[in-house]
Amino acid sequence: MQIDQHLVLFFAAIFSMKTVIIAFMTTGLIALMSVGTYILEHRALKVRRRRFTWVVHVVETASVLLSMLIIRSTFYAINDGSVLTWSYATAQLTILLFALYTMWGPAIGMLNIIMPIFIYSQGIYLGSSWQYAPIFAVMVTLLITGIIYFSRHRTEVMASKWQYFLLQAIYGGTWWFIIWAVHPFNLFFTVLMLVIFMAYIGALHQGIQWMSRAMERYSALSQQVNFDELTGVRNRGNFDTVKAEVFEVYRKRTRNPITMAMFDIDHFKQFNDLHGHTTGDAVLKYVAQHFEQELLAEQTHGELFRYGGEEFVVIFRSMAVTEAAAIVTSIRSDLQQRTLDFDGQALHVTVSFGISQLQPEDQTFSDWFARVDHYLYQSKQAGRNRVTVEGKTLVTN
Repeated sequence: MQIDQHLVLFFAAIFSMKTVIIAFMTTGLIALMSVGTYILEHRALKVRRRRFTWVVHVVETASVLLSMLIIRSTFYAINDGSVLTWSYATAQLTILLFALYTMWGPAIGMLNIIMPIFIYSQGIYLGSSWQYAPIFAVMVTLLITGIIYFSRHRTEVMASKWQYFLLQAIYGGTWWFIIWAVHPFNLFFTVLMLVIFMAYIGALHQGIQWMSRAMERYSALSQQVNFDELTGVRNRGNFDTVKAEVFEVYRKRTRNPITMAMFDIDHFKQFNDLHGHTTGDAVLKYVAQHFEQELLAEQTHGELFRYGGEEFVVIFRSMAVTEAAAIVTSIRSDLQQRTLDFDGQALHVTVSFGISQLQPEDQTFSDWFARVDHYLYQSKQAGRNRVTVEGKTLVTN
């Protein structure tokens, strides 16, 4: 009879409006964090700078803390100022476990270790008994062991269904018994909560995997449509889309400058003729990746496009021509001092530039582009390996 009563209470709690609200809110927050994590992690892999990676970790940790705070504030409001319920605990545990699975920052692991200690200490401070302290100590030890194991074998665990399920059981079980040690629910009820927690996490995991696959497909399609297959930078089609957008916007914002730079690889035909087209492809890729990485590293927000053949275009939004010219000259000089080691050859690669800022008298994009193209031609006519800025050709060695 007692078990029947617990089951009635259990199902009443499961299907209450408060539980539904918290479940939907938790799912929504996790979906938002999934999208944010996907974007940030892929950006970090592209930028490959330690400082940016740490910024990503800080943002991810802050998003977890903010989500937990939102859940707490919402539950506090709809539950008459109390958060001592299983649905609130399940929501918080779900966010913490999701963060452990999907975010790579060391702070996430620390957060998962600190939180149970904080919860237990808070319970003791508020008057709970020390009676179950040994259970708490054992559960925290198991939890920390599981987190450390996962951090060292993340790929293996995520690829194995039984390891994933086992970690989920250890995580949920230890957390629920930590909560039980400070707020002793009925033990049968606690076990039922663990089952529900694991079922909810499993369903959520399937949903997140589906969403991740969808984002990967979208990313692959976007890469195929907007990026050059050989060099990996934006292609001519993407340039044609962007040029119309930026011209219309910045022609109206006369106080906001925008600068365009165009460059091509000096004597590129000789690389093909003397060393073969494979070498020519390697030179194209080398120059494109050098400029792309340096533009990202210097946080210029410059957009690099392969216009065609050995010609490339860079658009610097909200940047005056003098600043853009300084950035371009610095990257170009760095390229000039390096060599491309390919197929047993040390290849010296230089580029020529034409740079101009959008002017009020430019009636069409073609007016602006033709001027930039003319300045590039001027650099080549002056002997190549030159930079021409607003009609003035500079020699930088």
